[in-house]
Amino acid sequence: MKYTTILFDSDDTLLDFKASERKAIAEAFERASLNYDAEVSADYSEINHSLWKALERGELTTDELLVRRFELLFEKHSYDYDPKSFNDLYFYCLSETDFTVDGAREVLESLYGRYELNIITNGVGYIQSSRLGNADIAKYFKHIFISGEIGANKPSMIFFDHVLENLCEKDKSRILVIGDSLTSDIKGACNAGLDSIYIGNSDNITDTIPTYTVTSIKDILNII
Repeated sequence: MKYTTILFDSDDTLLDFKASERKAIAEAFERASLNYDAEVSADYSEINHSLWKALERGELTTDELLVRRFELLFEKHSYDYDPKSFNDLYFYCLSETDFTVDGAREVLESLYGRYELNIITNGVGYIQSSRLGNADIAKYFKHIFISGEIGANKPSMIFFDHVLENLCEKDKSRILVIGDSLTSDIKGACNAGLDSIYIGNSDNITDTIPTYTVTSIKDILNII
């Protein structure tokens, strides 16, 4: 067995973040009595995506991002609501979700006991922990490494150094990263000298090259 230790990304690798986000954001707008339609949804997605990419580049902090996205959205739609309070409401709704990616549970069942499984995720500690617990998959992992608790985000080496320091396995050649983000999971793995499996479209691959590429989480069982 080449690998002993697997580092799974969480959102859109194991947990279905898109489904969770759709449910939580709609519920938060309803609770706040603010209009939420297709235009607002599209604007939020565009703003949020651009800010998370800026976070990965180190251009702002997580705390800044969380409030700034709603500041920009509310300015655009002239909503009179405190962005920080709304983010807190959204976080509460998000923490209550439990959606998983199709096939994720079966993959974890197959790997559990054969490998040391761990989570590496960008996000807020209590939200990620709550969602993993709600989905009943936290039980599979020895460690759950969350950027909000570490104080650094993937793909930074501060994040990965912390992870590597806390793993039992010290031979990097026996540690495997699995994730859906080239700029976060796969770039971080490359920088840390770790093998990786990218779950996504191979056409998206440019300068950050994963060790393996699959189109579905179920396909990783053909590699490990």
